[in-house]
Amino acid sequence: MKRLLTSILVLVMLVTTAVAAPASEDAQWRSDESPAQGHYVQGLSQKKIDALTETTIIKDSKSPTGYYVTFRYYAPDATRVRIRGEWSFATDRGSFYPMSDNIMPEDYEDGMFPLQVDQNDWPAFDMELNEETGVWFYTIALPSGTWSYRFIVGGVEGAALTDYTDAFVETDPNNRPLEKELGEQNNSQVRVPFDKRKQSKDLSIQLPRTDKKVGEIHYHTYEAVGYEGTLNDTPAIAVYTPYGYNANRKEPYKVLYLSHGAGVESEMSWWNKGSVGNMMDNLIADYDVEPFVLVLINNYAVDFDVENLTNNIVPLVEANYNVRTDRMGKAVAGLSAGGRFTQGQMLSHPDQFGYYGLFSGGFFDDASMEGVTFDAEALKDAHIYLAAGSKEFGLLAIQRTSEVLNASGVSGYHSYVVTGGHDWNVWRQIYVDYVLNELFK
Repeated sequence: MKRLLTSILVLVMLVTTAVAAPASEDAQWRSDESPAQGHYVQGLSQKKIDALTETTIIKDSKSPTGYYVTFRYYAPDATRVRIRGEWSFATDRGSFYPMSDNIMPEDYEDGMFPLQVDQNDWPAFDMELNEETGVWFYTIALPSGTWSYRFIVGGVEGAALTDYTDAFVETDPNNRPLEKELGEQNNSQVRVPFDKRKQSKDLSIQLPRTDKKVGEIHYHTYEAVGYEGTLNDTPAIAVYTPYGYNANRKEPYKVLYLSHGAGVESEMSWWNKGSVGNMMDNLIADYDVEPFVLVLINNYAVDFDVENLTNNIVPLVEANYNVRTDRMGKAVAGLSAGGRFTQGQMLSHPDQFGYYGLFSGGFFDDASMEGVTFDAEALKDAHIYLAAGSKEFGLLAIQRTSEVLNASGVSGYHSYVVTGGHDWNVWRQIYVDYVLNELFK
């Protein structure tokens, strides 16, 4: 049955300025700013700050990180509004999986890192109502990087902070993530700059560029031919083309197929929570990374079916983009369950990709290793990358994978460990290391 390309939608990547207009022109930065990033402001009077309705990031010398983030939600008739986000921290000395120090932002010190076992461990806080404006607000200091959050509106009177009964949960109406339909992504993101006077770890590579050297994101749905299970979502991919992409370039672009992990995820998870578009723009513009095409997969739709990539997605991309079709011009990578999916590609199609990236994924239990052998001959020229956080179960998964690779006679792989847990903070850093030091090298 012929593949059916049901729709194509081109979404130009959103760009925001890192510095606001002068204090007297605060209306200008609002018109210039785009959603899905958070708004950067400076120089506003307290009166103008109090009148804001958007979630904002403000540079402040009094902040322990150099920046304060104020989350805002307009709901004058609500009896209660809470916020929940990925900002409980740990120290390298004090935590081990599956525990966290649960250090709150008000006690943050340089060198701490975010650590939660899963989203159910994200801390929640009551927001305060500005009765004059009807805006609920909550202010914290956050270090450099990307931070996800959501609002919880209403609920049972006196309920615990994490009790959602009779409440509705939504992303930030003034800072929506990029998604094909409202509610598909369950978190908004803010991206905080780096202050070298207050912080030692610079993650500003996750922030949007302020020039026009940015790529574009293209959205495709397709028919999952050959998939026999029940679809959980519309099969779709999002394709990033780098700044200056030339569909007629004589030399085709190399291409990376990238997967999210388990749960209700989509082709836009890496784009929003992973900040991968911003990282790609910065890697290409500032780190001399060779421009390549990036394909973001919705593996949730097809339960991480290994054959769907080779039977449907790869042919779709190769028919619509100027990309390499030989194995050394193609790579596949993924996080957590997406890492296990990548491992499945190594086992089922060892001769189709030249580069494999397993981020916090592989053999998740000892039983899954029994009787498994990799094709050492087919993988002898492949570049295999295994990476995980230092305080997560994914570290053991990649260690198990390395054991099976060794037993199979496959020695050409590299490993990398990031301080942190099984979360996007770790995976964003892994992605940067993968692109800089392993991919297409």
